[in-house]
This record gives sequence, C-alpha cells and structure tokens, in this order.
Amino acid sequence: MQLERLTTRLEHDSLLRTAIVHTQVLPGRAAVYQKPKERLAEPIEKALKAFDVSQLYAHQAVAIDIARHGKDFVVVTPTASGKSLTYILPILDHLTADPHATTLLLFPLKALEQDQAAKLRKWQEELRGKIDFSLGVFDGDTSPVERQRIKKHPPNILITNPDMLHQGILAYHHSWEKYLRQLKYIVIDELHAYRGVFGSHILQVLRRLRRLLHYYGAKPQFICLSATIANPLEFASILTGKQMDIIEDSGAPSPPREFWLVNATDTSLTNAVTKLLTHSLDAGLKTIAFTKSRVATEIIYRSLKESRPELAKRVSSYRAGFLPEERRRIEKGLASGDLDGVVSTSALELGIDIGGLDVCILAGFPGSMMSLWQRAGRVGRRENRAAVILVAGSDQLDQYFARKAESLLTRPLERALINRDNEHILRQHLPAAAAEIPLMADDPYIEVAEYSTILAELEHERALLKSASGKQWFPGRPRPHAAVDLRNVGGVFGIIDTSILKHAQIGTISGNSVFRECHDGAVYLHRGEPYCVTSLDIVRREVHVTPHQSPTYTMVRTQKETEILDVRETRTLGSFVARLGVLKVTEHYVAYERRRLYSQELLSVEPLTLPPQSFTTIGCWIELPASMQEVLAETENHFMGSIHAIEHAAISLTPLLALCDRNDLGGISFTKHPQLPNGAVFFYDGYPGGVGISECMYDALEDLLAKTGDLISRCTCLEGCPSCVQSPKCGSGNRPLDKVGATRAIQMLLCETQNAAEPVQLDLNHTRDRVTDSPVWAPQDIPADKRVLVFDLETQLSADDVGGWKQARQMRLAVAAVWDSVTGETTAYLEHEVEELLAHLKRADLVCGYNVKKFDYEVLRGYTFESLHLLPTLDLLEVIVMHRGGRLKLDSIANATLGVRKSADGLQSLTWFKSGEIERVSDYCKKDVELTRDILRYILAHGCVFFHDKSGESIRLPINISIERYLGQNSSAVS
Repeated sequence: MQLERLTTRLEHDSLLRTAIVHTQVLPGRAAVYQKPKERLAEPIEKALKAFDVSQLYAHQAVAIDIARHGKDFVVVTPTASGKSLTYILPILDHLTADPHATTLLLFPLKALEQDQAAKLRKWQEELRGKIDFSLGVFDGDTSPVERQRIKKHPPNILITNPDMLHQGILAYHHSWEKYLRQLKYIVIDELHAYRGVFGSHILQVLRRLRRLLHYYGAKPQFICLSATIANPLEFASILTGKQMDIIEDSGAPSPPREFWLVNATDTSLTNAVTKLLTHSLDAGLKTIAFTKSRVATEIIYRSLKESRPELAKRVSSYRAGFLPEERRRIEKGLASGDLDGVVSTSALELGIDIGGLDVCILAGFPGSMMSLWQRAGRVGRRENRAAVILVAGSDQLDQYFARKAESLLTRPLERALINRDNEHILRQHLPAAAAEIPLMADDPYIEVAEYSTILAELEHERALLKSASGKQWFPGRPRPHAAVDLRNVGGVFGIIDTSILKHAQIGTISGNSVFRECHDGAVYLHRGEPYCVTSLDIVRREVHVTPHQSPTYTMVRTQKETEILDVRETRTLGSFVARLGVLKVTEHYVAYERRRLYSQELLSVEPLTLPPQSFTTIGCWIELPASMQEVLAETENHFMGSIHAIEHAAISLTPLLALCDRNDLGGISFTKHPQLPNGAVFFYDGYPGGVGISECMYDALEDLLAKTGDLISRCTCLEGCPSCVQSPKCGSGNRPLDKVGATRAIQMLLCETQNAAEPVQLDLNHTRDRVTDSPVWAPQDIPADKRVLVFDLETQLSADDVGGWKQARQMRLAVAAVWDSVTGETTAYLEHEVEELLAHLKRADLVCGYNVKKFDYEVLRGYTFESLHLLPTLDLLEVIVMHRGGRLKLDSIANATLGVRKSADGLQSLTWFKSGEIERVSDYCKKDVELTRDILRYILAHGCVFFHDKSGESIRLPINISIERYLGQNSSAVS
C-alpha cells in the first residue's frame, strides 16, 4: 500500500512523472532448505529454533559439510541471505569438540565488527552453560586495559579488522603465540571490499599472517564471504593464497522488488534524488539513497534540509570521514527506527544491519553491477513490496544505460581486481615482514629471489639490513609497521573546526583526496553544513575550517604530465599501436572553480599554489597514427579536442570492463608526446603501483573504443555534454573538446583494426549533419571603448640567483613594458616606478600577457600585498596550453604565425641589466609586448595561431576564445 502511495505522488509530480523510462519487476525466489549430512549438536539446534530458524538454507548446510572436511571455501550469495551462519555454525560446531580452539573474524569496517559482535553475544547468551566460548573485539576503539586482557587471555573468537591485524597482532605476534597456535578458522567477511589498493595491502598482510602461522605450526581453514562478483574463486584464491571451494547457489528466499529507471533530464541529478527521497518519506517508506561521492551525499542532504526541514530531522547523511561515534549514532538510529532515511556513499553498501528498508534510490549508476545488486539487496527484507530506483544523471555511463534500460539488469557481473605485484606496496610490507621474522633466502612465503632489486633498494635506504652471511634480512628501523597505511595513499588528515573555542575535529579525509577537496579556499561539506578551508597544514596533517554560509562548492583544476618509464607489452592494431607499461604521473594543482551548489553554475576560478604530486603506476596508451592530425584538419576538427574527448568518454565506460569507478582512473592526451613520434592518449591507474585496471583496458581496447564511439555518436547534443565527452573531474575544465572530431578519430582508429568483411559502423549521421549548422569563426578585434593592456617584464635576477622559480617574488623588477589600447603607446617602467606601473594595470578592463599569471604577477607580488590575480587577465600561454595540451614558446608562435622572431631572450636581458645597459633591456621588453599584442590580434582575427614542430613543419592550432568573456571579469574566465 505504501509503495502505491509513492507511485501516486510521482504521478502528480510534474518534473518526475514523465522521467520514468523503464519499469521492471525483479522476480523473487522461494527458499531452498537442506540439512547437513550430520546433525549439529543439540544445543546449537535448540539455539537456532530460539532465533526462529527452523530449517537451514541450502548454502548454510553445504558450508557446514565443507568445513567439517577441513576445506577452505568462499560463500558468494546475495545480501540478506544469511551468510553469517555459514561461518558461525562451523565455528560453534568445532568448539563442541575442541573448546580451546580459536577463530579470527576479519571485517573491513568497525561498524561490521560491532554488528557481528552483537549477533555472537546473542549466541553466547543462548548457549551459556552448554557450549561456553569467549568473545573479544580488538580494534582501535578497544581500551588499553581491554587490549592487555585480550592478549593475556585470548578469546575463542576474536573480532578485528585488517588495520589492527597489521598493527596490533602481527607486529606483536610473540604476545599472541598461544592464540595463533590454536587457530582453527580465519573468516574474511565482505571479501569483495578487498580489491584495488586496499586489497593489494591486505594480500600482503594475509601473506605475512600465513607466514607466521607456518612458523607457529598452525594450519587454519579460511572461510570467505563475498558479494556476487564475476571471479569469486580466483579472487579469493589470490587474496588468501589458498585453493578454495565455492558455494554460490543461495537457498535464501527473496521477495519480488520493483525496479524503476528515472532519467530526469530536465533537472539535476541531486534535485531529482532529493525529490524522490522526499516523496518516499512522505509515503511512509524507510528509504536509503546511495550516492557516488562525499560531495553528492552532502549536497542532497543539505537540499533536503533546506526544502523540508521537518523531514530532515528523520534523515541523516553517512559517509567516510565521519567520526566513529557519529557513524554509530546514525547506524543505531536506523536500526531502532528513530531515523527513516539516510543519504550514504558506498559506506552502507556492506552488510551492516540497519533494519528493514522499503526504497533504495541510486543517485546514478553505482559503477558496477555488483554494487547495484548489493545496494538493491538493502530493501525488501520485510513483507511489504519494495522498490529500487536508479536515477540516471548526465554522466556518460548513466546515459549509456538509460538508452539500454532493458539490457541493464541482465548485464554480467564485473571481475574484482587486485595487483599482487604492486612494488610500491610490497616495498612497505617487506620491512614489516622482516620485523616479524627475518627474511630468509629460502623463505617459503616471500619470494626473495624475485625481489632482489627491491631488497637491494631497501638495503640502500637502510630499511633492511643484510646479515653477514647474506642469507637473512633484518629491519633497519624500529616499528616499520607504523609506516604502512593500509587504506589511504598519503595517510589521513584531520578536519579541525577552528571557530570553536577548543578547536574540535569534525571529520577526516585521506591524503590522496586532501589537495582536491581541502585546499585553501575550498568548501568542505559535513552533515549538510558548509565549511570554508582557511588553511591546509601539510606538516601537522590538519585541515582548518570555519562555518561558511555561501551556497557554493569547489573543484580543482589540474595540469598533468606523464613520463614512460617502461614498456611491458605492445600490440599493433592496424592504424595504431597500443602499449602497456609503467608511467610516472605528475599532477599540478593550478586553480579551483567555485560553483553554485545546486545549479553547478561556474562563479569564478581562483589561482591555487600547492606542491605537485607525482607517483609511479601502470598505464596503457594509444599511439596515434601520424596522419590523424592532418585528416582531422581537413574537416576543421580540433586535434587536441578530439583525442581529449575520446579520453574522457573511454574512461567513463571502463567500469563496463572491471570492478572499478571512473575515479580510480586517470587520463592524459598529447598531440605530441616528448617520448613518442606522434600524439598519444594515456590511461592509467590512479594509485601508486597500479591495481590492474589498465591491464583490463589494454586487453579490451578495440571493444572499449567501439563502445566509446557508439556513446559519443548517439548523444543528441551539438558540441559535447556530460552525457558523452565532458568529465566532472577534468583538470582543464573540459577544454578543449571536439565531439565530432572524436567520432571521426575513433572511426579512423577502428576501421583498420577490424576485418574488411565486418567493418565497424559508427553512427555519425546526426553529428555530421549538425557540423554545417555550427557557426564559423567570427573575426574580432580589441574593442575601441575598452582599455586593454599588453604587459611583460624583465627581472634583475635569475631563478638560479634566488633559489628557483617559486621564489619569483625575490627576482626584482628590471623593466616592465605596457602597451595601452586607448593611447596606442608602449610605456616602460623601471623599478623605482613600480607604483605607477601597478596603478596603470589596475585601470585596465583587461590585462594580456604571455605567462603573466605564473611569472610576471608573481615578480610584482614582491612589491605589493594585493593579489594581482584578481585583475581581469587573459594569459595567452594558459590559452595555448588548454588548446594544445602543452606549452609553446612565444618565439615559436611569433615566427610561425607572424614571420618575426624575438629580438633576444631572458638570459641576454639579465646580462644587459648586470652590465648597466638598461636601455637595451627596455627596448627588448617593449618589442616582446608588441609581439604579444600582434599575436593576440591574430588570434582574434583568425581563430588560430601557428607553430613549428621539431621537424620544422608549420602546424595550425585552432584557438576559440571570446574577448568579451574576459573584459572586466576576474582572471578566472578562461575559455
């Protein structure tokens, strides 16, 4: 009845009633019961009946039988199928015969630990006096007194997480000898959570655990529990190092559920989800809304608070970064019924018992079919009908499925990925292993011979010390375990509210996210409340924030570089070469966007100064054919924009290949890469050492490019949109992009890689038809009624003189030159005239220069406290970089475009200044200004510039800018 009320409410919602594009009933299934081959002990059977379990499901009975045969196994059944009993019953069954046996229960989250501990305490109470067993929880929240008690008297069942296993058990294994010698079972719950970088760490932790157990003579069985993934047996075997049996036929019943696909193209994703959440709560339905990011979670929750404050009291947001006590309070509120709804990231996807839910709203496709089914399994646990509502956003993958709604729910599951050869992670764990038991030349668990290079490097760093015989390695530093963070690349930063008298920590953020989300000036959302980041303290690992009322959020802009360190595999695919190898990626954080909270309207772009971040990872790349640029030029398509669009769209579809999120990947496009003969499009794992995603892309490049071409060509937009080629994570603000050029480039790549009898046919008709409707370049000029200044300066000192380019404020002004469009004159200013220079710049409607933002303005900051970046500025180098994807020298552009050369260079200018020839410096500076002015006029008149490549060939670079966008605006108005 309640679901009908929701349907009625949607029928009266003018925005959503036409947005439901597909409905389907997910069929239920009847229970399949089975008995173990041998009966359980009578006390256990009686306890089951006390818990209203009169019969066992088939998979539970099979688990008991396999465990009794001493085999390792993995259980892969849906959410709410009673997986807990597949390990609880074997454990209790064994304790009836061996009351001293011990078990290790490993959970990825503390919330899961508490949830399962509560269940086991009920068993403990029910079996008291019949099968007595001890139970303990050993994690970061366990008091020091309780930790010592547990170590002294280890319980039969120890509940912990990988972090505490690594830091508190393996690091002090001598204190756990009795417990480890008697270990019968190791239970790993939510196995699928141990993928990616986290999984690569856990693989090493479990290998070290098995190494210690071998040392102590224990041979426990592994019991793993997982959500449904494509490769559970392979994945479990890789992670544990054991040969596993599999139980995947669930005997648990499942009620029918309704599935609705909503494509709310007339509003934003967050607005559509907020409205659906509101309607569900008004209909009396307990509801969970899953989002794909922390920011989306907070935006939806804040929107609900503002639109329906009375409802917000019954709802909470939930995500990583909340303090433990905050999360527990929310979980308890959901389980008790005090809360009727929650907006959550994947943090609530795992099997925490939060009570019966009626509606699951997915804010966009969650990135994998595994996650979709995990989240869908959150509802329908009661007799009432339940609904799963997928709201498609403008994201490429969402729109891909919106057009293929019928096939969505029949898609196969993805493979879980883990990289056992991640050298970055291995380097961290080898010293920890050596601290537990010295590494040995014939070590049965650590392939010393294979790691000779890494061991030598660790010796050089004194992280390991070799014995005199050369057959053992000892730790070079005390407590190497403390240097290993299993979950976060770059550790954890605390979020500190400095507006409170006693500064209070309100949350945390990982080190690999802090520069993107918590830089100076960023807006950080917590429980729907905005905070402004006042400072990022990298040394103390703190983010200082204060409450902030403006309805805005922020996103960083970046520039990336990649260096090919090693090529591991190569495939020739007709018109291009694909390679897989090791890459060094460097990311520069250059600016951040300030956008309106709900409409995503761009308000400003502010400069940002943060240290660049570099890491080594695995990537694959497409080496573009030499003729591609010429072919695209014939149809006036933008070469950089075309390959940049391919990069975005291909990354968005990669979750079709593997269990990953688009945020796990990065991409960089080059019209000409310095290490390659031509251009290239790079894709890389976004984590040091890689996690296996790039390998999947490399193996399926033809299919991925075909799907990418189909996605782009079928999108009905004119010039590219978030549903095809735009990316919400683009570091260059989605510029340049050429949708039509991307379809032509993919066609060029794929036509030669397929058999002639079956050529790839991309649907280019509707985009090709619209090319003729696109406006041609409209010539512009510098407006006569505006004061446009072209500006350049020369310095007294070089970068080497002051300790590097970052010390530009100490380089001191030698001469500055300013061309003024109102007077038509070029004026020179010396150091003692700097105040007049600054005053002149402030009178401008627009300041234009070449690298003016990062160099000239920074030199002048040595003379003023004012931020010159607030001046309306057009930096031609910034424009060149955004359109080409790389830097060009002013001399190269002037020579190829205007047929003139610079009269000197910066080094010659420094020599003249030091010898007192200030007039020569002044003349040189004026000529550079006039050269820059003429290039600006050429761009405005022709919409392009030219430059010479290394072979001396003249290359045309289309540049699409509108000077009206820059006039009188902040320097952020970059086209």
